[in-house]
Amino acid sequence: MKWLVALVVVLNLVVAMYGSLKQRPPLDVHAQEVSPGQVRLLPANWKPDASAPKAQASAPAASAPAAQPLHETKPAASATKSQVKPAAKPEASKPAAKAADKPQDKAEQDKAKATPDKTVADKKPEALACYRWSGLNDSLLARVKGGVPQLKLKSGQMQEDSKEESKGSGRFWVYYPPLATQSETKTLSAEMRDKGFDNYIVSNDEFKGNLSLGLFGKEDAAKTLVARLKAAGYDKAVVKSKDQPAKITALTFKDLDAAQAERLKALQKRLTPGIALKGC
Repeated sequence: MKWLVALVVVLNLVVAMYGSLKQRPPLDVHAQEVSPGQVRLLPANWKPDASAPKAQASAPAASAPAAQPLHETKPAASATKSQVKPAAKPEASKPAAKAADKPQDKAEQDKAKATPDKTVADKKPEALACYRWSGLNDSLLARVKGGVPQLKLKSGQMQEDSKEESKGSGRFWVYYPPLATQSETKTLSAEMRDKGFDNYIVSNDEFKGNLSLGLFGKEDAAKTLVARLKAAGYDKAVVKSKDQPAKITALTFKDLDAAQAERLKALQKRLTPGIALKGC
């Protein structure tokens, strides 16, 4: 049984070797029938690839004449060319349209730059305020200057003006001029006392040596005393209003913005509610 199986295997190997070594008859390409669906039309400008094998390049070239006559190939090639051209036109027109739009876009940008912004043109500069704070004596001036740093002023925004004003005390002084010597003035002072005119000799101001006869709240009372003195023989008595010079200062605040003006008004209400700010 084993020899039978081995014999069958050997016979199969011999048949296979005979089939592979037997020469096949040459293939006639022109005798084969070609289906129209398998025929491919090549473009007119088609060229075989130099890197492709020669057998592959020559096969399509040989099959093309066998499939169709020459006069049928040309219309097909021209049809292919006509299909390629319309497809290329939109791509070529896009850069041209884009190039045509560039000058217009640039003109619009230049126009936008040349035209000023309406909001900027309509915006008006902020109005600056000016106030005058006057009637400040030395004590009030010191208080006001203590609060001025809160205003955050720049150089030149505050100006100070001062002047001397006579400030009356509302009183009238009666005095008698001194005599030639101090001893004579003392004798005169004693005589006046004896006649009921109280007095004393001034010793500490510009009226040193004069006889002070009284200080009155009303001018009529002072003049009545002078009349009595003249009746008693003392006709050189004088009535003088006790006015005192006072320094009054005014502060001018210029070019204030809105925030500075508000801080100045708040400072005035706190320090001098009786002295209002005035515009300048």
